[in-house]
Amino acid sequence: MEARRSSWYEQPFPGPASGRRWPGEALALWAVASGVAVLVLAAVLPVETVDTGRPGVQPRHSLLQVHGAAVLLPSAVPLLVALLVTGALYAGRHGGRRWTLAVAWTLSVALLAAALAGFVTFLIGIYVVPTGVLLTAATCMAQSARGKQEPAR
Repeated sequence: MEARRSSWYEQPFPGPASGRRWPGEALALWAVASGVAVLVLAAVLPVETVDTGRPGVQPRHSLLQVHGAAVLLPSAVPLLVALLVTGALYAGRHGGRRWTLAVAWTLSVALLAAALAGFVTFLIGIYVVPTGVLLTAATCMAQSARGKQEPAR
């Protein structure tokens, strides 16, 4: 770890660690966390109103309570895509595997498009949009960093 000197005082402070992080890593990991959050929200967040047949305020239940365990499969898709994109970006972090960026772009843009379509048609679509945006931003950062690493031809 190299040390630099601050302009305000003479005590050295550590510089950035080189080679330990890859571009878009933090955004990709946040996307995985938001994918987990979508899955958890589908199980616990009361979003659907259940008609009881009585006047007044109707109770709300989670998607899991209303639709059963089958709702967890589409809710797990953002997590699965986030894990695949994160894995692809990690595998291609040094530029050796060119196909990883194409896979990451395809999956992240497809998830974002599905989330935007799901925003108006499916109940959890709005909760998937942050995952798609984070994955697209992470892929963009990885591509711009890879462009800086490759020599001009």
